[in-house]
Amino acid sequence: MAETLALLEKTEIASKNWLSDRIKTSSPYQEQIWEQGINDLTIVSRTHGRGIVCSAGQEYIDFMSCSYLGLEQHPALRQAVKMSVDKFGVQYSAARTRAKCDTFDYLEDKLNTIFLDSYTVTFNSVGAAHLAVLPILGSGELPGYGMSPKGVQWIMDKTTHASVQILRGILEQFGHCDRINFSDQDKLYTALELCRQNGKTPVLISDSLGSMGGSHDVSFLTNLAAEYQGYYYVDDAHGTSIIGKNGCGYTLHQIGEFSDNLILLSSLSKAFGSHGGSASFSHPQSASFIKKYALNYIFSGPPSLPGIAACLASADIHLSGEIIALQKKLQDNIHFFDNAVRNVEVKDKTSPIRTLQIGCETEVIKTSRQLRQQGFLATAAMYPTVPKSESIIRVALSAAHSIDDLEQFASSVNALTEGLTC
Repeated sequence: MAETLALLEKTEIASKNWLSDRIKTSSPYQEQIWEQGINDLTIVSRTHGRGIVCSAGQEYIDFMSCSYLGLEQHPALRQAVKMSVDKFGVQYSAARTRAKCDTFDYLEDKLNTIFLDSYTVTFNSVGAAHLAVLPILGSGELPGYGMSPKGVQWIMDKTTHASVQILRGILEQFGHCDRINFSDQDKLYTALELCRQNGKTPVLISDSLGSMGGSHDVSFLTNLAAEYQGYYYVDDAHGTSIIGKNGCGYTLHQIGEFSDNLILLSSLSKAFGSHGGSASFSHPQSASFIKKYALNYIFSGPPSLPGIAACLASADIHLSGEIIALQKKLQDNIHFFDNAVRNVEVKDKTSPIRTLQIGCETEVIKTSRQLRQQGFLATAAMYPTVPKSESIIRVALSAAHSIDDLEQFASSVNALTEGLTC
């Protein structure tokens, strides 16, 4: 989930035990939502479209999953998994630096095309990709992404995903990390000017589409980083596949090409429909260098083989006309939802994520429980995912939702949130 100022501000005050402070602040409401069974739901089967069945037999329409195109249930992906198990078994348990199954090579070749003639490396998750790439980038050794002799200056947007924020201690081993709000351009330019004065290379870090529905002007940030002889490192996890030629994603659709100073992180387990994450570069030597020297590529086990086989099937769909129809269905559903729900907050029209502003933590727990009772799953996001007393219902829309799903959910939401007060 996206981290905000409320999440990590504790690191900038006298107390160094920011995690203890965070746990103590959030625990009353986290304990409550777990005790009421709203979190930790167990799914036993799935039905057509976005239907799921849980362990006690309840059936729900799912507005929680980030499978924005519904590809995880596509027949081609199912068949690919079965064939992979027959061919390779469940796994080949060796680091890919030693030996790997051919599925990885085929997938990365297709991803290079999908991500606009880039050079791509796959990982178990986007978080694993961050852990692999950022230290190598900070070292100044990554081919094509050289650093000033005076080193790197990390400039991170405060709403960047938690999987990056948690690595600040690692980033600080290579250069100072500034956390600012990228929507405040004065502060952004001030940080870049100071970086220039100190003779350091800036690396701007942000999400493209935030997990809470916001977005960044990725074209502006790419160009701005280039203006200051730096790089833009962007997490496009929630933008992957949903828009653009061959499902290239939000960032590349906005930029139009793979810029020399760009490093793109993509998810293969959200709209892509399968498993893992990837990092894409503008230079072929960058990808091969990551495979040789990134510690968690060298020493970690490979991603799930059946999952990678499903990724390969999904890549074929991306490279066909079918992706266009799925993207259109998603955007049609987003448009319908925005017109049907009265109090929805639209931060980016393209994003499949919508938020319903609830406010205090007890009220969002209550609203989530009421939605559950009416047959809907949606995420109750509270501190530390969002600032304290700014809790939301997070709605993930999909091409797999039917109009009937959306109408039923909109009716329930409108009734539950009318005149809502904490």
